[in-house]
Amino acid sequence: MEVKILHLYYDIMNLYGEYGNIKILEKHLQDQGFEVIVDKKTIGEDKNFEMYDFIYMGCGTEKNQKVVLEDLLKEKQAFINAIENNKLILLTGNSFELLGQIIDQEKALGVLKFKTEHLSKRITTDAICESKKFKEKVVGFINTSSVVQDNYNSLFKYEYNTENLETDGISYKNVLGTHLIGPLLIRNPEILESIIKKICINKNVEFKEIEYQEEKEGYELVLSELEKRKSM
Repeated sequence: MEVKILHLYYDIMNLYGEYGNIKILEKHLQDQGFEVIVDKKTIGEDKNFEMYDFIYMGCGTEKNQKVVLEDLLKEKQAFINAIENNKLILLTGNSFELLGQIIDQEKALGVLKFKTEHLSKRITTDAICESKKFKEKVVGFINTSSVVQDNYNSLFKYEYNTENLETDGISYKNVLGTHLIGPLLIRNPEILESIIKKICINKNVEFKEIEYQEEKEGYELVLSELEKRKSM
């Protein structure tokens, strides 16, 4: 059985090795017995969002974020329809900011009510987060020059960071968005597994319990080191 993945703007929204999220997702889906097809689409190409089982976009520069926004606005309604129809979507880094009302003074996609403002400085910090959607703590790294305001659909609450941040990301329908990079799915096996399980449910395929010991140990090592910093 096929699983089709759309990697949006793979060429210009791919800072910090975020393509690793697609690589590990593809591997785990293959372990579940799926044939995985990854389509890469960028500026000016027809996206046809509805034909995919999972959509992903990573982090880009502020300049590239603006270019992507201009392109996505041309297919705004189709993208919004995919979201409202519960398409599985993951947006990491500053890509989730596209779903808000405004980025600086420019109109964004307007799916949610939050606004984004770019700063003159960068926010960089390792982080531990909590979420009602996941049992385990979430770890990652943030490197952004933007802040999100009036966000009523936040995904994470920070337990530890060095920048006095309180909340992060968005959770709406089947869309997850976060500033956390790392890549997110490599560092956080539970989030990866939750996506795999949802794809299995949507495909009416039984999920196979597979133990990935090295991934679990890697997560536990990172969490342990960050908790040491937190206690200092």
